Parts: sequence; structure tokens; C-alpha cells
Amino acid sequence: MLLKIALFFHVISAIFWVGGMLFLVFVVAPYLMTLTDPAEKSKIYQVVGKQYRFWGWIAIILLLVTGPIVLYALYGVSPGGIFDPAFHATPFGRTLAVKLTFVTLIVLSSLFHDFYLGPNARTSPKISRWARVFGRTNLLLALIIVILAVILRTGGI
Repeated sequence: MLLKIALFFHVISAIFWVGGMLFLVFVVAPYLMTLTDPAEKSKIYQVVGKQYRFWGWIAIILLLVTGPIVLYALYGVSPGGIFDPAFHATPFGRTLAVKLTFVTLIVLSSLFHDFYLGPNARTSPKISRWARVFGRTNLLLALIIVILAVILRTGGI
């Protein structure tokens, strides 16, 4: 039962987080490009971004909590087991190592984006450009993580 609950929250959190990034990049950003008032654009992005940031971090925390539970319950891999060199000799272990590297990168990048770049974007066009670059990069990293999750489910590379 714990596996089913953890897997449900893991999948829903991933859908919400990645779906939210896709929505921001492909719906909100193009809409904002149609607006001519820079202050209005900034205000909308700040309001939407702040709201998404709260729920996005709830999703990230759920992913970080449920990931190890799913890994252990579904695959028998303990948190300590991921550091075993023999584990990394397997296709599953190698793929998991790559996925966890991307997870670490996206969490660090998201922290920088959400708590430094995003809040400071309205005061500087340069920071605003960097916020867009980091946002789109985070989307790319998230999609790579999803691809790696699918590959893991089929045994790894």
C-alpha cells in the first residue's frame, strides 16, 4: 500500500511540476509577449511565478520524499545502495546515477532561479534574461529526468 501511495504522489508531483513549467514556457510567456507595458508583464509574471513557486516546491519536496520510497519498494534499492560501486556497474544503476545527477542540478538551479533570479528579474533586464534562460534550462532538465525515469522503468541504459 505504501508503494502505491508513494508512486501516486511521485507521479502526480512530476506531472504538476513539469506540466507547470510547460505551461509557463508555452502559454504564459507567449501571452506576455503580446503585452506592450513592461510593468504589466513583470507584474503578471511575478504573481504567476510566486504562486507556481509555492506549489512547485511542494511538488519538488514530494518528489524528493517519495523517490527513495519508490526506489526501495519497487526495485529494492536502499538509499545507501546507490553508493555501491557494484550497483553502478548495472544498466539500472548507471541510469539512476545519471538521473540523480540531473535531479541535483535541477534542484540547485531551481533554488537559484526561484529565490534569486525570479524575485530580482523585475528590477533588471539582464537578470530577467537570465531568469528566462534558467527557466527554460530547468524545463529541459525536467524533460531529461522524465526520459530517464522511463528508461529506468525499462531496466536502464
